[in-house]
Amino acid sequence: MDETPQQHGARIAFSVAETAEATGLGRTTIYSLIRDGKLRSVKAGNRRLIRACDVYGLVQV
Repeated sequence: MDETPQQHGARIAFSVAETAEATGLGRTTIYSLIRDGKLRSVKAGNRRLIRACDVYGLVQV
């Protein structure tokens, strides 16, 4: 059986506020990166979520 990240307690997406906290950037900066196409996000109802892989990609050097 294939395992998913959630089965190990890993997050698969973060809110804008959680992304800001995890990266040390401000919420305004996160929204600017989304607007400029430098950070992908998805809408889920009224929430904007950033996939974990995109958060990790943002902070890789």
